[in-house]
Amino acid sequence: MKKIFLASASVSILALGAVQAFAQTATDNQSAPVPQSTPAANAPQGGAPSSVAPDGSAGIQDIIVTAQRTEQTAQKAPLPISVVKPEELVRQNIVRAEDLSRAVPALVAANNGGATTSFFLRGVGNFTANSYSDPAIAFNYDGVYLGRPSNTQGLFYDLQRVEVLKGPQGTLYGRNATGGAINVIPNRPVIGETSGDAQASYGNYNAVQAQGAINLPIGQDGAFRLAGTYNRHSGYLSDGTSDQRIWGLRGQVLANLTPNLTTRISADYAHDGGTGTGGFLYGTDLYNPATNSYTYASLGLSPSIGMHDPRSNAAIQQIFIPQVGRTAEALGTYPSLNDGFWGVTNETNWKTSAGTLTVQAAYREGDVDAMSTAAAFRDDVTKEHDQQTSVEARFAGKAGPFDYLVGAYFFKENIKALFTINQLDLTSFQNYTTGTNSKAAFGRLAYHVTPTVTLTAAGRYTDDRKKFNGVSDNYLLFCGNPAPPQDFCPNLPLEPFVSNGAQLTSFYQQRGVLVAPAPLGILGLLPPNVPSVFQSTLPINATTKTSKFTYRLAADWQATPTNLLYASFETGFHGGGFSFARGLDSFKPETIQAYTIGSKNRFFNRRVQLNIEAFYWKYKNQQFSQFGYDLGTPPSLVFYTSNVGRSTIKGVDADLDVLVTPTTRVSGSVQYLDTKYDSFITYAPNQGTPPNYNCPYTPIIGQGGTAQFQLNCSGKPGVNAPKWSLNANIEQTLTLGDYKLVAQVGTRYRGAYYIAATYQPWTYSKGAFQSDASLTLSPAGDRWFITGFINNIENKRRLIQDAPGAIGTLGAITSDPRTFGVRVGVHFK
Repeated sequence: MKKIFLASASVSILALGAVQAFAQTATDNQSAPVPQSTPAANAPQGGAPSSVAPDGSAGIQDIIVTAQRTEQTAQKAPLPISVVKPEELVRQNIVRAEDLSRAVPALVAANNGGATTSFFLRGVGNFTANSYSDPAIAFNYDGVYLGRPSNTQGLFYDLQRVEVLKGPQGTLYGRNATGGAINVIPNRPVIGETSGDAQASYGNYNAVQAQGAINLPIGQDGAFRLAGTYNRHSGYLSDGTSDQRIWGLRGQVLANLTPNLTTRISADYAHDGGTGTGGFLYGTDLYNPATNSYTYASLGLSPSIGMHDPRSNAAIQQIFIPQVGRTAEALGTYPSLNDGFWGVTNETNWKTSAGTLTVQAAYREGDVDAMSTAAAFRDDVTKEHDQQTSVEARFAGKAGPFDYLVGAYFFKENIKALFTINQLDLTSFQNYTTGTNSKAAFGRLAYHVTPTVTLTAAGRYTDDRKKFNGVSDNYLLFCGNPAPPQDFCPNLPLEPFVSNGAQLTSFYQQRGVLVAPAPLGILGLLPPNVPSVFQSTLPINATTKTSKFTYRLAADWQATPTNLLYASFETGFHGGGFSFARGLDSFKPETIQAYTIGSKNRFFNRRVQLNIEAFYWKYKNQQFSQFGYDLGTPPSLVFYTSNVGRSTIKGVDADLDVLVTPTTRVSGSVQYLDTKYDSFITYAPNQGTPPNYNCPYTPIIGQGGTAQFQLNCSGKPGVNAPKWSLNANIEQTLTLGDYKLVAQVGTRYRGAYYIAATYQPWTYSKGAFQSDASLTLSPAGDRWFITGFINNIENKRRLIQDAPGAIGTLGAITSDPRTFGVRVGVHFK
């Protein structure tokens, strides 16, 4: 497939050289149906959004989207979608993938510490802490599906818009999009235009942000666009972690080879450095033999205190680890990122009398070199190289009362990784390769029964094949007999930071500590207070295949030119996979059925926009990824994915936008979400102490004769699923002669939700408001602007991501603190 892509790109490059020759003979300089940058998209980002419709009349401006692989306005698209415009991206300081949750109430996103980001839409998603767990939310950049959530950084600049599609996308977007899709769409080159824009800002935490773009014509039928970004700030936590060092560059060439044939080549590179997201240690949940339960104790540390702060290290060193008969010790390591990602894509559009053929080929690579300590681990090291190739072809056209689209898709991904987790008393060295081959054929047929009523049917047949070949080498440290009574080894060194099992074995053998691949029974025969290291190996060499047909049935009625009603039923699936977890080393595909009914409306000459949507989703074999203990003897704390059962998700989503006067605009979004696991069955090892879950449990003998607890968390709400979420904003424009002053104030509320599936009360993140404000001065023509801004006025830092430690520590990743600064920008055309 790499050869196919290179051949496609080579043809396009040769074709670009012929632009001038075609230009001399072309009689029509029309553009092919590639979505072009709108004037609003090229306006100086940070100024006020326009309140003038495309026809020049006052009213709320239309937004062109391509969520259904064809151009249409967001108000005419009969599906649930949130669109984040460029000025909102700047106002909300959205420079990373996880920042999108500020602008979209349905979305909860967080960095996991290190290189990856997890996305949850309406409670659907999974924690993607490593590369053997695929995301449930499809992330598409410039029309290309990105298989790795680590590859989503360094892309948020010079954008036309971001589309967030809510609910399964089982027909047009395919792979694993059971919860939804995020489409990041950059500005494209504009033919016949010389233009550019630039902006920069400075704020507290030594924050420096800069981005810019320039658009240049190439003769009469070509254009070149170059854009770049640089984002830097000091650590948000006291130990210097949660800083930022991101830069990126994107270049594009667009050519109208003939009046009906257009091609575009794009190349981009991004680098993510610094320390990455840091953790905050908020408490412990240690087992109390007197009550036969787990007791929460706050450590009294504020959310601004990082894991490597002396106060955090002092707290860690007070924690007694029964397994090793001594207290913990300082981590002694420090997190870092050195990740690079690049890609090239070629999109060609050919208009014919029967329709438009679109072919897009892409190749991307990523290198991850990251160490994270966000979970109070001594190290969580990822060294990974991934490659992906994709080709998609679509043909869209019209025939009488029918609109049709047919297409084919191929995706291939190969990953080679070394993954090390040092938990002070347990170290796991994982060396593996994994890969995915996915093929699909899809189609969509819309029948216009009348000029205002449309029936739509769409389907996709997907064939996914996944391979996994690797070894997990685990080392578990004990102080003599791990069973009561308690043994004590106060001078036993905890597991050091090393690169492989041979180094760890040598470290302990030099100190007279036994390292042996022995079962726990042999350890039980050892004398008291005699330390030993239990070594176990888990190999996986397996493949999985999933073939599935997913479909969508929909109807919509354009009751008036500005009032749309729609309803749909859609299915989706997320393929199975593998985990390095004994007894939990594989998981099955999950499926979803989704019912949606909605209405999109404009009233009072397009001064009021009201969109309402109700949804009802049913999941089967729902996958859930988490840190937990596997079912080995003895168990190990690992990251794994399992099928927990069935769930029901329902709710209502409403968006209101009111142009009160030509200079006053009020907008808001609200979502009510009701999630429940109809069946949530999971397992935990039984070592004589109860499982650390707030769910009923039953002791059982599992497969292979291992003692386990069967946990029943049925009836519990979904994780990362706040019941109420809302955004509210007001914007006021004041005219000052030839200038204007725009004041914006907004707030967002995210209700309480669990950040971990243990459902212990201390993992419940309380609801909170976070508000922003800005004041922008610019001339009437918006050639430049200067903005003063403040984000998270309340300085509320709530828990947004669970980061449990292996030694009874409770860690979390929190939202950003209060930030403020000044932003300036200029635009020319």
